[in-house]
Amino acid sequence: MTLNFKTVVFTLIICSIIISCKTKKHQQVDDIAILISKELDTLISKPEINGASLGVYYKGKIYEFHKGELDKGMNTYPTKNTIYEIASLTKTFSGILLAQAITEGRVSLDDDIRNYLKGNFPNLEYQGHPITFRNLVTHRSGLPIIFPNKPEIFTSSNKEKLPFLITDLQKDFTKKDFFNELHMVKIDTVPGTKFGYSNPGANLLGYCLENIYKMSFEELLTKKILTPLKMNNTKITLTEEEKTLLAQGYNGKNQKMPFEPEMPMKAAGGILSTTGDMIKYMRFHLNQNNEVIKISHKKLLGLWEDFDNGLFWQIFINKNKPDIIFQNGGAFGTSSWLTLIPNKQIGVFIITNKKDDKTHNHLKNTLDKIIDKLK
Repeated sequence: MTLNFKTVVFTLIICSIIISCKTKKHQQVDDIAILISKELDTLISKPEINGASLGVYYKGKIYEFHKGELDKGMNTYPTKNTIYEIASLTKTFSGILLAQAITEGRVSLDDDIRNYLKGNFPNLEYQGHPITFRNLVTHRSGLPIIFPNKPEIFTSSNKEKLPFLITDLQKDFTKKDFFNELHMVKIDTVPGTKFGYSNPGANLLGYCLENIYKMSFEELLTKKILTPLKMNNTKITLTEEEKTLLAQGYNGKNQKMPFEPEMPMKAAGGILSTTGDMIKYMRFHLNQNNEVIKISHKKLLGLWEDFDNGLFWQIFINKNKPDIIFQNGGAFGTSSWLTLIPNKQIGVFIITNKKDDKTHNHLKNTLDKIIDKLK
């Protein structure tokens, strides 16, 4: 009897411990979901934000939230099927494709990009120093901010009209037009020495990649990234049905903004995606054993103790804490932010179909609060 009694008591204790552990585990998951949800509620309470979607990858677990309205007062809401313009986050995909080419031995970071272009471009150098891939992916090539090169449109008086001015400027812009513009560029300093944000630089990388792989940028993107990661809802070209899921963008005054112009190369900002697919993309970037990822996150400049650039990534460096790798995207009416902490297995992506002076700060503050609680 005594033995049986002890056995029963022991069994009950073990069961109690197991139940307790399970409860704590589920409670932890619930707590993370609750804190993410609360921070997103705070975000969409801002007058500059109508609605937002947010994805978190944390130590193998996935959290996805969609809140608020896409079109204010029209009963349209963000969902897992909502497709967004991710704008300059596209550049990180282009960086991955370059990293792939490097791992395959096709190119080197410090190659003269003219080796991978058709035609003669003696102007793409300064005093014998050519533009390299390292220069392109860190925005230090000396190329202008946009093509056609019209710096005069970037004035404070044109601030509200700028999306429409750029759209008109780039209407019917062809590949031939791109290379005509490229021939007219005058590099005025040694490439690599001066920062100057350049969408043509990212698109030029796209053209180099097309020549390296003998396939279109869209085909390359699909073959090397989207298909392997099963990012089935990430596209450059949408079907008519998919276009109905594309979030309309708005400015700070809630006016409809134009979508990304139809350009012949979309390596700088043409990708459209869903939150679920961007979570898959974050998980891919958190695999520190992948050589492609190692190259993508490699510190390329070494100019500062607390900051560096990867392949179209920005990197915060703190010797006492893990590196924080991030990038943001801004279309005419959409704002996004993606932050990775590989050593903590944390990735957070947040996006809204609004764009004004305050939007990115709101996104970053929300994202930072979530990460601080996860760490």
